[in-house]
Amino acid sequence: MTIMSLSNHKCSLGLDSSSFLPKKGALWSRLKRFLKKLSLVSFGHPDTFEHFRSYSTVVAEQQRQILEGGNYIIHPFSQISLYWNSTIAIVNLMHMIVSTFRLCYILEPVQPSMHWLDEVLLGLHGICFFDIFMKFNVGFKEEYFANVVFDRRRIAAQYLRCWFLIDLISCLPIAYVMLYLKFEKSRYILFAHVLPILRATRLRKALNDVVTITKVLSEYYIMRHTVHHLLLFLVTMHWSCCIVYSAPIFAYYWDGQMAKGYNAFFLNSTDGDLSKFPESYRYHKALFLSLSSFFGTSMSMYKFYNPDEYIMHSFITLYAAMFMIYSTVLILNIYITAYNSKVRYYGLINQVEAYMRHKQFPKPLRKRVRIFFSHKFSEHYYKEDNVFESLSEQLRYEVILHTYHKFVKKVKLLDGMPAEVIGILLSHLKPEVYLANDLVVRAGDFGDCLYFIGYGTVAVYSLKGAEICHMEDGEHFGGVALLMKDNKRIVTVVAIEISQLYRLDAAHFHKYLMSNPTLRDRMEAWTAQQMHETVLLDEAFRKQQKRKQEQLSFGLQSLSEISKESL
Repeated sequence: MTIMSLSNHKCSLGLDSSSFLPKKGALWSRLKRFLKKLSLVSFGHPDTFEHFRSYSTVVAEQQRQILEGGNYIIHPFSQISLYWNSTIAIVNLMHMIVSTFRLCYILEPVQPSMHWLDEVLLGLHGICFFDIFMKFNVGFKEEYFANVVFDRRRIAAQYLRCWFLIDLISCLPIAYVMLYLKFEKSRYILFAHVLPILRATRLRKALNDVVTITKVLSEYYIMRHTVHHLLLFLVTMHWSCCIVYSAPIFAYYWDGQMAKGYNAFFLNSTDGDLSKFPESYRYHKALFLSLSSFFGTSMSMYKFYNPDEYIMHSFITLYAAMFMIYSTVLILNIYITAYNSKVRYYGLINQVEAYMRHKQFPKPLRKRVRIFFSHKFSEHYYKEDNVFESLSEQLRYEVILHTYHKFVKKVKLLDGMPAEVIGILLSHLKPEVYLANDLVVRAGDFGDCLYFIGYGTVAVYSLKGAEICHMEDGEHFGGVALLMKDNKRIVTVVAIEISQLYRLDAAHFHKYLMSNPTLRDRMEAWTAQQMHETVLLDEAFRKQQKRKQEQLSFGLQSLSEISKESL
């Protein structure tokens, strides 16, 4: 296979236009073209390739959008849609917080009146009202089909049938108008303040849009779900702080005067008049009570004298319990996802420990087994073969080259070789771990593989037992036997320390390494040199052993003569 790697493809066929409008023209034409490009399905939208799998399908979708939707329908996976949904998600979250705070915390002891938060809400209402206009101009994806609808009538019918009424009612500034006109019916003002709270039904959509933003910023599943859950916690915690005072607030608007006896113990007050306390003080108290409910503190520590107040606090406790169960499950899921390989590793170690206890391994052997697994898996257990099988061949070679790039730099045999040759060889290497004093190969045994040293040190001994040398990272051994007719090992190799070796079997050695002229010449030269050095060292070792034997024989003979003379 020929491997081709291109860092960036620059198309020269003229297929890179995504607006299908002429590039030249007046300022208005160029502006229309720019807006058209932003409204078409975009390659930069994080959800585009979840629905359209290739460049050609995206281009076909762009053409279909122009033919079916004209010039004014926005694709749900366009840049405009991404920017606007991101903006309206933040606006909706602010609307949900400000509207509930305005209702439950802004109180006047005599009569409801205008507050600066009403002007903030008015601005949020304006943005939400513009969002209604946008909804009539954005296509939607059909639920059971992969098709995006661009027909304006179907878009309008879909929106009117689902969310139009809630969106319209929640953004009407009725409360602002009533307070501006100094409307005296507090019950109607209560109704007007409640209407914006209907925007809370859009919480799920707002959180999903925030998750889409995080897809642009981060590719990690954990990050997206953490942001989603954190925002859900903050918003619902704020709502719980508002529900704490909901009973006296509704009584205040319904009766036209401040209710007495609510939250008396909680506020350290004799009559429980909320208007006597500033908003910050009441919010801090409610936040403390809500956090107590969320984190398991019993509600019985607070005294409630009104049934409606007791119902509201019971609702907070029930929701807090359900939310914490959901949070616990989510945290466990995130933990298992993030540390799945480590959990599986310790599961494997537990099985190994049980096996060693059952077979009654001695302590030194147990220690060696533990060290072996620690260096082989590095506390992360995964099936590498399954991962590689799921990759394409091109991507597999790229991953292998990246994984072994430090190792390749140390191997002089592969110095200057093309990436294609190196990638093929590396793809057939099998990692093996040897502990200190482990026998790797024995002189005289049949040789069926070549070894590369990833890290560690091994000692090489000749056939007669002479220590030839030490080999370290990047060096290789075992090739002599593969080139000899009888395939017999001429050296013994023993690991001096914990060593990571890479094994290349004989079949792959001859097929990929020896078929390359450069590698074959290097291997034959290295083999000849090693055999020559081994023969010389063996001869020197033989002569040394002969001299020692002669000296020993001479010494014994001298002792024998001395003993005879003494007798």
